[in-house]
Amino acid sequence: MDTTQLFLDPTFWLDTPTFQYPSDLNMEYPIPLSEDLGRRKKTRVRASRACIACRSRHTKCDGVEPVCTKCQVEEKACVYTKSRRGGSGRKVGGSVSEDQVHSGGGGLMRGRERYEGSSPEGTIASASEIIDDGGHFVSRYFEFFHKAHPFILPRRQFLERVQSDPSSLDHLLRVLKYIGALYTPGPQTDTLRRLAHEKLTSHDLPSNGFSVQALLLFSIAIHCSDEYAAAEIYLDKAIDIALSIGLNTSDFALQNAENDAILAESWRRTWWSLYCIDAMFAAISHYPTHRLENNIGTVSLPCEDCAYNSGNIPTPRTLREYDNREFAAEEIVYSSFTYLIDTCRIVSTQQALMHLDHGPSEKALEAADAKFVNWISYLPRCKSEVVTREGVDEVMFLACLVLNVEKLLLHRPHSHLPYSPLETRSKCTPPSISRQSRAIRTLHTAKALEAITASIALFALPAEVLKHSPLVSCALSLNVMALVSACNAVFGAREYEVGRGRIRLGLGALRGLRGVWGMAGRSVGEVVGVARELLGVDGGREEVGEGEGNGDGLGMNLGDGEGLGYVEMLGEEGSADGSGELGFMRFRDLDVGA
Repeated sequence: MDTTQLFLDPTFWLDTPTFQYPSDLNMEYPIPLSEDLGRRKKTRVRASRACIACRSRHTKCDGVEPVCTKCQVEEKACVYTKSRRGGSGRKVGGSVSEDQVHSGGGGLMRGRERYEGSSPEGTIASASEIIDDGGHFVSRYFEFFHKAHPFILPRRQFLERVQSDPSSLDHLLRVLKYIGALYTPGPQTDTLRRLAHEKLTSHDLPSNGFSVQALLLFSIAIHCSDEYAAAEIYLDKAIDIALSIGLNTSDFALQNAENDAILAESWRRTWWSLYCIDAMFAAISHYPTHRLENNIGTVSLPCEDCAYNSGNIPTPRTLREYDNREFAAEEIVYSSFTYLIDTCRIVSTQQALMHLDHGPSEKALEAADAKFVNWISYLPRCKSEVVTREGVDEVMFLACLVLNVEKLLLHRPHSHLPYSPLETRSKCTPPSISRQSRAIRTLHTAKALEAITASIALFALPAEVLKHSPLVSCALSLNVMALVSACNAVFGAREYEVGRGRIRLGLGALRGLRGVWGMAGRSVGEVVGVARELLGVDGGREEVGEGEGNGDGLGMNLGDGEGLGYVEMLGEEGSADGSGELGFMRFRDLDVGA
């Protein structure tokens, strides 16, 4: 079999550093190889009749079922896996062939191993049969993850369908349990990941919308676990199925809604989520293009989350209506999801621009920046505030963050905030071609600082950081490193102290995410290392002159004769005037010539 085929087929993929089979399956584990070794070494894991919780803590288990004594005392979830050695378990059938082990991507890849569950046919048992958590993991999914990526059915409708038609959601339920388990410390996460992986790579995975949802959610989860290459494989599979069934067409939602307006809305949201995630994955990896760049589809726009959750779905608006909103007789407030879609369209067009051989021209920069300005100008005030009576609007939060990060990436190469060679240690740093500049102008410095401040201020909002999309990790890294550059290059003493406070805020948010998401854990180490060296944390910072702050915000006086007075940056209350608007900053006394 061709090795390229092995790598591209997720059937043969598993990332062993973050994934392990239950030890009592007595499987042969591949040991990670160094890049210069071509031989595979194997070690055999001995089985023991112990629950997963005791095994993970390396404590003796008395094997009492259904709950061992240790788990009873400590009130832990007690789960046993099937044993291969006879007695209380059933014999495992099947083996993994040698050509199913392949080194590539993020680590060694392992073929699927089917084992006998309770079914007479020897097929994989359902997730609910193997780990019955009483709905806890699904609850954690809806509590922490769903609000930032709300495209599957709302919680009540989802649970009703689990009861009425469980087979249609078996594969999706596995993914939800895996994601929910990530927010629940315990030994069950690896088992749940394996169950989801096995179902999503099985040959009988149906080509329908629920499979697209499962693959998309799984790709987000493993991408944010810092497994970019594997995540892209699952995303590609989701896109393949979506295009094959016509999910990108306006007719799909109606023809597959089962006379349910909520399900029809879920299909619309699934397509647009697929488009947005495809664009965001490309932006995080700094690709010049993405698969759905020229295939945006004809699907109508999503409604507001409150309408979706209540079931009162209005007649959906179209993308054409949104694009012509400036001609409407009165202001139309579109859904937060719609503003996120528009942000991702901006991301889509900007990626190629930043990969030009000699950087974009000044006219190209102006045209690109106009899209940011227009997005902000036509954003209703109720959306720019991000916070609603119910709390932070997580979809709007993500839209504002993505927009400001793209704005930073556009303007920083042409600003007085130089990239340090140390920043290349971070996986989030753009490649050299995207850091090139034709000329340095103060206007770009002001716009870059505007984007940084608006981005960091979002994380001062009253919300648990774990309830934000896990995709925010790279955005935080880019903003913190840009702030470090500003502290070194343009800030006076007073501005430096405020900048350090914002660096502290950004790093605090990253640290809050790293307990769950590997991408955040890796980013913390990279960014802290870069910041310590550039700021000279151990040896102190050289004395700088006083900036011309305006008293309440953060004043920046570049003093280079280019006519920039100062930029009033967001104050502690979230904006320059305390209004809480987070999409932009205000300019004062600017002369943007030359």
